Amino acid sequence: MESNLLSNVKSYFTSEVINKLSANLGESPEKVEKGVELTVPSLLLGLQGKGGDGLTSILTSAKHLFSSFDVNNLFGNYFGTPSGTDNSKFETQNLLSSIFGDRLTTVVESIASYIGLRSESVSGLLGASLPAVISGLTHKGSDWNASSIGSLLNANKSAFAAALPTGLGLGAFGSLFAQADKPTEIPKETDKSDETVLAEPIPREPVNLPPRQPDVVHTPERIEEEKKGAGYWWLLIPIIIIALWLLFGKSCDGDTRETILRDSIDNVDTTSAINEPLAQEGRTYVDVKLPDGASLKAYPAGIEENLIAFLQSGYKSLSEDELKEKWFDFDNLNFETGTANVLPESQQQLENLAAILRLFPDAKIKIGGYTDKTGDEEVNERISEERAEAVKTFLESKGLGSQVDDAEGYGSEFASVPASASDAERAKDRRVAVSVRK
Repeated sequence: MESNLLSNVKSYFTSEVINKLSANLGESPEKVEKGVELTVPSLLLGLQGKGGDGLTSILTSAKHLFSSFDVNNLFGNYFGTPSGTDNSKFETQNLLSSIFGDRLTTVVESIASYIGLRSESVSGLLGASLPAVISGLTHKGSDWNASSIGSLLNANKSAFAAALPTGLGLGAFGSLFAQADKPTEIPKETDKSDETVLAEPIPREPVNLPPRQPDVVHTPERIEEEKKGAGYWWLLIPIIIIALWLLFGKSCDGDTRETILRDSIDNVDTTSAINEPLAQEGRTYVDVKLPDGASLKAYPAGIEENLIAFLQSGYKSLSEDELKEKWFDFDNLNFETGTANVLPESQQQLENLAAILRLFPDAKIKIGGYTDKTGDEEVNERISEERAEAVKTFLESKGLGSQVDDAEGYGSEFASVPASASDAERAKDRRVAVSVRK
């Protein structure tokens, strides 16, 4: 149900007002009306996301700009009336920038793309909606108390979020939208005369792959379980390794021999991890909620949940050095042994990452590949680089290349487990991870 605050603000936009805005902006009345349906809750949600001092500053500027709430002149900035001076338009634009910050352009473009309006028309609608929003919040200028207005905004934040359809691309609102309760989806009416301008919808339901074992590099305990449950077959592994050494040892130098041995172990571990049913480890997929109300199939407390929570936090306040220290490991990304070929079962997690980045279009990431300390370091660096690049290539194929700053292979540079440790212990050093950048 729409809140009284939203209803009061929208009540200013009568048919007469919509027609005037339509004539002024050169857009159809239908599109203008749809635009107002989005600009009003967007402004309210933006104001709700401001802190105490930020809201006070905005209200002070608004009180100076909108000194009179004469309904006849309320939208004068956009009707060519005497109150619509260039200076007042400039001040209105400054207010919008104060509300949305560096996200203003993204918000404007998201709304414009969703409805099929020109960006300048959406900017005009935001400017025309702002005095109506301020009037509704201050009871037509009778109460400018920032504390009571802040409480009013917080009490209605769920209604603001629910008024914005999920297909809009709500990541454009960043932490402003993240602070609101979960929105409900509002069906979007398709304008058949202008269907080509609709924004690409965010995937609602990722492919539900059969449950499978997570990558061995992130679950060293799993390997020990496999050893215990594999029966006498596990006893054959050392025999196979020795046979390989005897077969190839005399014709290979030390480094090449070490690489062969390591690939043999990787082949055994990776195969068992893929073939073992996930249910035996007790890990199952859960629905991880996205800020727009959609959900992803992922493991609990996995990279998806952790990355979403981080992107919704104030990560931009962190320094570059602090961001470089924060990495999120893939927990369900597997490759063919010794290659950068992603296994089909791992496409799920790559699709999940793409869906998250679409919701946070101003977020950028760096991709890193890592190995343990065994084997030839030159080979390690090459494989880790190729695997990081494979993730980057996938994101580029989804039109998200601009959000990938870099992909780099580090080999065993950051491995923490000695080469003499068991393979189960070294498994945690073999991984691919992402780090958020500004």
